[in-house]
Amino acid sequence: MLKNREIMLTKYVWLLPLLASICLLYSYDYLNEIKFNCLQKGLNIIDSIYSSLNSDSNSVSKFNTEQKVFTPNQLKKYTNLKDGLYISILGQVFDVTKGAKHYGPGASYHAFTGRDASLAFITGEFNDKGLTDDISSLSVQQVKALNDWVQFYNENYIYKGKLNGRYYNEDGTPTKEFHSIQRILVQAKEKQFEEENKKRMFPPCNVEWNPDSGTIVWCSKKSGGIERNWIGVPRMLFESSNFKQYRCACVNLDSKEYEETKGMVKEYDGCLKTAIKCVVKTNNL
Repeated sequence: MLKNREIMLTKYVWLLPLLASICLLYSYDYLNEIKFNCLQKGLNIIDSIYSSLNSDSNSVSKFNTEQKVFTPNQLKKYTNLKDGLYISILGQVFDVTKGAKHYGPGASYHAFTGRDASLAFITGEFNDKGLTDDISSLSVQQVKALNDWVQFYNENYIYKGKLNGRYYNEDGTPTKEFHSIQRILVQAKEKQFEEENKKRMFPPCNVEWNPDSGTIVWCSKKSGGIERNWIGVPRMLFESSNFKQYRCACVNLDSKEYEETKGMVKEYDGCLKTAIKCVVKTNNL
C-alpha cells in the first residue's frame, strides 16, 4: 500500500515545476499590473502637483500685479470715478468704486477717499483733525471696532494693497505701529472672551417695567439669550471692585462660580433669597 503511494507520488512529481512556473508567471503579471497601477497613480499625483503649482504661480503673479504698496501721493489720485475711488484703513487699501453713491464726489463718505482716515471711522469727525491714520487716542474696544471695519471692506470691496506710512514700510512689511495695533487687538479678543465667559456664568436677567408694580427682574433657562439647564436667582453683580456699577445677573447658588465671586454679588432688597422673580426699586437697577 505504501509502495503504491510512492509510485503515484513519483508519477505526478513532474507537475510541481509546472505549477511553480504557472504561479511565477501569474505573480509576474500581477506584479506588473500593480507596478503599472502605482506608476499611473504616481504620474497622476505629479500631474496634479504640477498643475497646482502652475495655478499657485499664476495666482502669485496676479497678486503681484494687482496689489502693491502705495505712497500717500499715489493714493491721492484715487478720489474720482475716472481713476477710481480708493480708501485706506489701518494701512490697507481698498477699491470702493462700486460704492460710488457713498464714496463718490459729493457723497457722504467721499472724505475717506485718497487717504488713510482710520480715526474718522470711529469718531465720525470729517475735519483735518479727524481725517488721520493716528488712532492712538482710541480705546481697546474702539480699535477692535475699527478692525471690524477692515473685515467689512475685505468682505465687500476689492483689496488693492498697502499704504506706505504709519502701518507699512516701503517694501510692504509691517511697522512697529502695526504690531502695536495687533497687540491691542489680542487684548480686545481676550477681554471679549472674558466678558462672554462671565455672561455664560452669570447671564443677564429679564427686565420689565410695569407702571403699577414697578421694575421686575426674573430669571429663566433662556434669560439674557443664554440657554442653560439651570434658572438661577436675580442678583446685583458688581463689575468692578469699587462697587459703584452693577447689573442684574442670574446666579446659580450651587455653582463654583458663585462661591468664587460671592463677594461681588448682592441680594436685592425685599427679594427672597431663592426667588426667581423680584420687584425691585428703580434706583437698584
